[in-house]
Amino acid sequence: MMRGTMLVALFLAAPAAAMAAPTPAKPAPAAAAAAAAAGGLSPEGRAIAARVLSPDPRLKEIQAEIMTIRQQKAQIIAGTTVDVETLEPLLRREEALMSELRTRQNDRLLALLRALPDADRIAVLHRAAYPPRLDGAKGAAPATPDR
Repeated sequence: MMRGTMLVALFLAAPAAAMAAPTPAKPAPAAAAAAAAAGGLSPEGRAIAARVLSPDPRLKEIQAEIMTIRQQKAQIIAGTTVDVETLEPLLRREEALMSELRTRQNDRLLALLRALPDADRIAVLHRAAYPPRLDGAKGAAPATPDR
């Protein structure tokens, strides 16, 4: 469950990182398709991603509240006795916030996929399924259909 959330978070950060890279003025369609297949978005896809994935202040609010709840839980658990009546509402609130966070992230991903051209959709989904590894090691290669 947490892995899926991290994948979406990694994916959502990818278009912003891609926006920082300089782009050519107007690449040929074949070049755009090749860039998308290599894991990057076309310039058109980057523009769409920047528009669709505009900052969502509610996501930051949810994350901050989850961190506060986790600190409160740690304080309760660190005591010599655990008051379950105090712990229960924290657990319930954390569950509701995690659900809202996943729903918002999924809604943003779906909105982006609907707005992107097919080649960029594939690039986004491959990036989410096969994120780049930070240690430089090669990850599993994406499955390719037999033709």
